[in-house]
Amino acid sequence: MSRSTADLKEIVRLGGGISLDASTKSTADLKELALQTRVSGATLTIRNAGIKSVNDLKDIARQAPGRVIFEI
Repeated sequence: MSRSTADLKEIVRLGGGISLDASTKSTADLKELALQTRVSGATLTIRNAGIKSVNDLKDIARQAPGRVIFEI
């Protein structure tokens, strides 16, 4: 079952780390989730990250240095 970005942001805000397939969320959504990890200290793992451009991955990583893991 796919969760809404708002639900996932709330989970991350509460400190829950999450792992998502890159094909299920837009780059903008992934950036929002990454930014939330910066605040909460949680970790975001993005599987299948190779489908996003290098610039997209850089933009996502920039939101929360050290908090985002990319599985290419």
